[in-house]
Amino acid sequence: MAKTTKDTERKLFGVRMDRALMVQLQHLATDQDKYVNELLEEAAKDLLKKYREKVK
Repeated sequence: MAKTTKDTERKLFGVRMDRALMVQLQHLATDQDKYVNELLEEAAKDLLKKYREKVK
């Protein structure tokens, strides 16, 4: 699994998600040898970038 930087401040964030979507994320995480949390953070960063680009 990928390593996380200890210097990065982490905050617990609970979320409810469609069960089928969560299962797909879990399978993708296994296939990519990553944690689900890493995939969710990547998705959030991509989403924020997408909306920042729309504003420009």
